[in-house]
Amino acid sequence: MHPDLEKLKSLQEVDRQIQRLNEEIAALPRRVAAIEDKLAAHQAEVERHKSSLKENELSRRKFEHEIQAEQQKISKYRDQSLEVKTNEQYKALMHEIEFAQQNIRAAEDRILQAMLDAEGHEKAIKAAEVELKAESAEVEKEKAEARARTEQDEKELAEWSAQRQQLRGGITPEVLGHYDRVVAVRKTALAEARGQHCLACNVMLRPQKYDEIRSNLQILTCDSCGRILFYDPANEPAPEEKPKKKKKPQPAETQEAEIAAPSEV
Repeated sequence: MHPDLEKLKSLQEVDRQIQRLNEEIAALPRRVAAIEDKLAAHQAEVERHKSSLKENELSRRKFEHEIQAEQQKISKYRDQSLEVKTNEQYKALMHEIEFAQQNIRAAEDRILQAMLDAEGHEKAIKAAEVELKAESAEVEKEKAEARARTEQDEKELAEWSAQRQQLRGGITPEVLGHYDRVVAVRKTALAEARGQHCLACNVMLRPQKYDEIRSNLQILTCDSCGRILFYDPANEPAPEEKPKKKKKPQPAETQEAEIAAPSEV
């Protein structure tokens, strides 16, 4: 095999490993950030219920003040009813007392509903705080794993990068330049040739060129995608077996003649 071709195959594998490690290193902080976003959502939920609970308490106090005010009105109207001199005045005061009592009942209903709402918010706060505690522990665990994984990836990345530099230093500059140009466009610069096709772009190769590629003694590229082509005999499909010819059966008359023929004594 051409020495550059062998090194290019190794270089492409090294570049794949480096790309994988870079993607993994970049993905780890995003994964932790996603969990922290979930944690922030639980924190916001707790704060929202606490805020609603506080507003609920203020509403109940407001309704309680309204009840007190209506009760004071009723007391005043009853005192005035003792001093009125006409039936109309008395009826008017009774109407005001009834109206105030209706307001008191409405305020009491609102207080009862607020108490039920408060109970719901308290339960929600407890549930959200339990989830928040679990999520906090998960975030810390994920952060520790991310730090450990990142350290390992960076160590491996340094090793692969050193190997990459060594490989690149042993490849002919013109060939290496072509490799870099194709990688920038195609992501991969090498492709296997098999069955007279470039496996990267599936374009059919000319028979003469395919024969030259199969020798692996030259640096040859695909006319379509520009990738450097190599041949791996281990991947060559086995030749199809030709079907065996079946023997023709003897004619029935010949078989009968052979059976009927007398044997010599």
